[in-house]
Amino acid sequence: MKLSRLNKFDIDKLDGMLSAMIRLLEEESYADLTFEELCAFQDEDGSFKLLDSYEVPGDARVDFCHTPTYIGSAILMKKYLEGESGLKDRLEKALGASLKSGLLGHGYDAESGRISAMNIFIKGGLREFLENHYYICPEFHDLVHNIVHQYNSNLFWGHTKGTWGEDYASEWQEIVDNLKLSRRLYIAYGSNMDRTQMLTRCPNAILTGKTYLENWELTMPHYANIERKEGKKTPALVWQITKKDEAALNRYEGYPKAYDKINIIVNIDGRPVSAMAYVMTEEYKKIRRTPRSGYREQILRGYLEAGFRKEEFQPEEDE
Repeated sequence: MKLSRLNKFDIDKLDGMLSAMIRLLEEESYADLTFEELCAFQDEDGSFKLLDSYEVPGDARVDFCHTPTYIGSAILMKKYLEGESGLKDRLEKALGASLKSGLLGHGYDAESGRISAMNIFIKGGLREFLENHYYICPEFHDLVHNIVHQYNSNLFWGHTKGTWGEDYASEWQEIVDNLKLSRRLYIAYGSNMDRTQMLTRCPNAILTGKTYLENWELTMPHYANIERKEGKKTPALVWQITKKDEAALNRYEGYPKAYDKINIIVNIDGRPVSAMAYVMTEEYKKIRRTPRSGYREQILRGYLEAGFRKEEFQPEEDE
């Protein structure tokens, strides 16, 4: 099956090319389409679109521009993880092209399309890629992690119904289970900047580097939090943590009732990566409580140990 970029709709040919790409992803070898032919077909923009323009109806754009790009990207990911050489730049461009739609489907099928896209990437080895290759297209890592955080939160609170009453619980749970990472990057901006405390809570944690959370402000509703604010920056440490470490942090942070999770792109030694942070829920912010004795001093100690200046610890206080 020769791949070609069409300038008009030929449904049979489009479906045939899409099927050939899916079979190449799912099978070790597929005679009708080779990996070399797939690579040669990749467009200059990194995509694997089967139409020569994105200026087509929304459903066709998803089916024949975005979806083949997900499949082509997943094939590249799989080959890269298998050790195929010379694919890093090609994979990064493909993943960048995959961001065009946020992995969403069209219209009322937005969520079912996103589920389909996530499952395509899972077939390409997404879990291993997220764990071990976070410097490749951090924007893609960021998108996927935040989708999983959203699924986890919705599952916990029972918010699993779509517009028409369709229930996504089982499909979301399957994706969440498939993407349980054995390690991830974690952003500490509060008391876990104190290395003694962090290593007591998470003995397997490895300090990756220091950073600033650009356009995020440190706030103190009571315990530490971060909130988006243009022009502000918050000092932070980035740790690599294990699954067991993350479970411990979930308990300490009261996840997901007191704190939820998001991923943020940060720079470590000039290289962008996506890392997880705990952010306070709106309900927990409203609770009037006093942090434990020495809490603020502990954060400041973490700042100084990490090489930040005392003057940089200026949290916005709730009145």
